[in-house]
Amino acid sequence: MKTTKTQAVLLMYKILLETGKLRKDDVMMKVEMTDLSFRRYISELRCFFMNFDEPLEIIYVKAENCYYLKK
Repeated sequence: MKTTKTQAVLLMYKILLETGKLRKDDVMMKVEMTDLSFRRYISELRCFFMNFDEPLEIIYVKAENCYYLKK
């Protein structure tokens, strides 16, 4: 599905808050984006959490190829 950057970032934010984890493959199945865009959006979310939200952090676990939300 073709979406805007805002919609893609909001979807990623929603998934992280609801499940506490995010897999790139799962997001890329729902939203058309490049690998580079995905990494940029993760960076945007990290900056948002640092600047505006309660102290949340996005941690990447390479062995699981998964991003986790750490409180």
